[in-house]
Amino acid sequence: MSIIKGFHHLTACVSGAQEDVDFYVKLLGQSLVKKTVLLDGEAPIYHLYYGNRQGDAGTLVTSFPFKQKGVKGRRGSGQIRVINYSVPSGSLDFWRARFADRGVAYDKEVVARFGEQRQRFHHPCGIEFDLVASDRDTREPCVAEDIPEAFAIRGVHSITLSLREVAESITFMQEAIGFRHAGESGPYHRFETSDGAPGTIVEFLHEPDRLQGSSIYGEGTIHHVAFAVDTEEQQMQIKNKLMGMGYIDASESVNRNYFRSMYFKMPGGVIFEAATTDIGFAIDEEPGHFGEEFQLPPWLRDRKEELLGRLEPISA
Repeated sequence: MSIIKGFHHLTACVSGAQEDVDFYVKLLGQSLVKKTVLLDGEAPIYHLYYGNRQGDAGTLVTSFPFKQKGVKGRRGSGQIRVINYSVPSGSLDFWRARFADRGVAYDKEVVARFGEQRQRFHHPCGIEFDLVASDRDTREPCVAEDIPEAFAIRGVHSITLSLREVAESITFMQEAIGFRHAGESGPYHRFETSDGAPGTIVEFLHEPDRLQGSSIYGEGTIHHVAFAVDTEEQQMQIKNKLMGMGYIDASESVNRNYFRSMYFKMPGGVIFEAATTDIGFAIDEEPGHFGEEFQLPPWLRDRKEELLGRLEPISA
């Protein structure tokens, strides 16, 4: 059995910060769990975390807004193409009406795959999302005044990777990180870990003619997916296994303040991460008050006013 139990978070590079907050909080009803900064590089860039009120692993999508920096990503193969959210069965009409009312780009047809109904819609920066109807998700709903519990998002259902070749990546998912190959549907392959419920599913979309996308931080692309592990020791178990199989493109364990990260690439080029669940968001804000204040790790706290002064003002 895999020591990976499901998702920790997904990270996308978007455009404006307030535009991003409005999308996740005001449109989708998620909570702004944490306001901090990207810990790589010198220029201050927000790192915004969205999820349920507790910031539970598997409900989290995070953003790096790049409008001020002006760096554009190139969408293509070797990337996460679609972020899929789980919603209750029977809720897609509610969301279609909501998208229409608010001028959100969405597909006019609902599609079915692996026995699940899916509704495609788009982030303002162009990133693709699906709402997937499921009755298997018991996570706390992301409710709001105008989003009843019966229709509310529960968390990340799955991700869809765009790959030019799939054979080596199928082997990788099974033998390197312990996912089950759970089925095929046309150009799609489905992999599951744990009980196969929402939050534990990875899909491949075989697109042999799609050009390679960029893997840098850049607006309009989904940069990486993080899978949840318990501890740094488990990260190193994964790294040692990868190295022993010849997948040597794996990082050391990196301190991300709220968790530790170990990054690696799967054969199709998508950036994966193993993120620990042993630290959490309560180290600088009390539960029930997540996301209220701008937070920085200890080594940046003396620069708080300077960094805030260089970032776009935002409000949730």
